[in-house]
Amino acid sequence: MKKIIQTILNPNLTAMILYGVVSFIVLTAYVWRFSFVWEFLFSVTHYIIGLLAILAFGLKFTYKMDKKHGAKLKRYVWISIAQLIIIWMVSNPMRTWQIESSKNKAGLIIESLETYRLQNDCYPASLAELGNKLNLDLPKWTNIGTKYLYTQYGDENYSLAFTSYYGYMASYYNEYGKWGFTD
Repeated sequence: MKKIIQTILNPNLTAMILYGVVSFIVLTAYVWRFSFVWEFLFSVTHYIIGLLAILAFGLKFTYKMDKKHGAKLKRYVWISIAQLIIIWMVSNPMRTWQIESSKNKAGLIIESLETYRLQNDCYPASLAELGNKLNLDLPKWTNIGTKYLYTQYGDENYSLAFTSYYGYMASYYNEYGKWGFTD
């Protein structure tokens, strides 16, 4: 038990790698989770400020512990800070790519809806009906991991939507022929 505590207080390369892997998974999951939230209490701003406050507290705490016990705990916090910076740098281009590729993927559904309308003089009641009638395996999930939502209203119009980042809803309305975002 003493050896484990000593390894935690003065981490060797193996302990640092293990911590780095676990920390990266937790931070990535945290950032991903809050990418879909847009509420006052848990907004993006709050999660960024919260993480920065936790890391600042962690640095202050670990520097005191290191000084008092001759440990090297601040290495853990610096690893998390570096990982968070990397995650934030990669996440914005990744979000843009995922949204655009999800819209492109939805293009298959939109084309199928228009084909269905030409053949049947109306739009289908559901995406399942569309797939069954045209004998197609249409995408159900976006590249973001949310589901495509189809709503028919009236005989002439429909919307195709999916939940995007920060709680925004990406919606395509056939009457306008373009995508829009609402929260």
